[in-house]
Amino acid sequence: MSNTLEEQIATLALKTFNSLPAKCKPRTQEWIPMTAIILQTSNGELHLASLATGSKCIPSTTLPKATGLILHDCHSEILALRGLNHFLLQDAHHILADPDYTSQYLTYTTIGSGSNHNRGDNTSNTIGCNGDDPDTPPFTLAPSTSIHLFSTEPPCGDASMEFIISAQQDPTPWSPPPPPLNTHSNKENTTPTPLPGRSYFSSLSIVRRKPSRPDAPATLSKSCTDKLTLKQFTSVLSSISSIIIRPNESAYLKTFTVPFEKYNHEGYTRAFTTTPPNGRLSNLSLFPETVTEEDNHHSYIFHPLTPTPLPQSFPLTYKYSKPPPQDTTTKASNISALYINHPKTSPITEVLISGVKQGNAQLSTARGDKKGSVVCRKRMWLFLRQIVDLLPENHQSTKRKVGNSSKYLELKAIDIRNTQSRINTKNLVTCALSGWERNIGDDNWGI
Repeated sequence: MSNTLEEQIATLALKTFNSLPAKCKPRTQEWIPMTAIILQTSNGELHLASLATGSKCIPSTTLPKATGLILHDCHSEILALRGLNHFLLQDAHHILADPDYTSQYLTYTTIGSGSNHNRGDNTSNTIGCNGDDPDTPPFTLAPSTSIHLFSTEPPCGDASMEFIISAQQDPTPWSPPPPPLNTHSNKENTTPTPLPGRSYFSSLSIVRRKPSRPDAPATLSKSCTDKLTLKQFTSVLSSISSIIIRPNESAYLKTFTVPFEKYNHEGYTRAFTTTPPNGRLSNLSLFPETVTEEDNHHSYIFHPLTPTPLPQSFPLTYKYSKPPPQDTTTKASNISALYINHPKTSPITEVLISGVKQGNAQLSTARGDKKGSVVCRKRMWLFLRQIVDLLPENHQSTKRKVGNSSKYLELKAIDIRNTQSRINTKNLVTCALSGWERNIGDDNWGI
């Protein structure tokens, strides 16, 4: 039995990955990052909710053709977070559909009751709920539940730059690119052009884009560091799950564990903290409303993410780690694996290539929606509709607003307080970061 919580988390993640079928694992001379999200319940038990591998994303030019079926970002951290959101929607569905189900992960409060009615964790009533407001999402994370993340690699982007620098044969800083010729005429717009991937590693504390290969098609998908930075404010909940699940203290990552050799204190402190002078969020003092706004409808707060290394002596039984720079024969795998493990249903296991399920062409329409992962935008929206249809009639406002959304962009902007507060918080934080650009193009479609 491992001694520390971090060791127990890593052990469970590695054991689960090793148990997956061969199709989920890289081939010979391939490497791939792996990320697992583990829930700890009131009795201290650990349950692996989702696990993912992957290091690929799609170019911006593909987004208008995605129609909600192609995953934009299959980096392991982001894919695992999508898997966690599917897990939480599964839990909400079981609560509403099965009167005998007792949840350890979510609490459910009906309008007008102001108390917990989910047959689940009854250690506390739902936090921050106005039981008389028809726009109050009915679910929240159980107060006794905590969320833990384990990853075999540092997240791409600003948090990993020390590792990128140390891997260079010539550590001389590269010269930043010249400003684009078509600069904005608005003098107030001083945001620098975002730098792609690992290029220009002398530039720190900036928003970076995927992918890192200089010959890959351009993308506006932000790095995993940037997306995890945002999660410190918006919680692990996605735009879809936040329609029916409110944030609370339990909805934020409690721990982030990495292997000993993948830990760099300086890089992680710079990337994730508000600590001056080096913390790149230190300018958030200009935006106090992002971290202090709380009322009885929501509680989006700053919840610092503090990566922790495993002991150097920990036996890391993962043979697909990124190789040292002198190894030129091992390549990044082009497959991603997704594993979602809700205790009431059979585990979901998917192998993905180019953002769709293996065996399907990325842009093929021959098999309809079957190419889409369970966590793609379209299938998550369809699943949300199933759940909302099960809500009692006193949640008619939410039922109507979800049902009346004809386009995905309308669903993301649905007019309930929790969603609007999430949008405002996200906008203010991304404004405080340097170089954040929206990745748009895959939202003008319906179901």
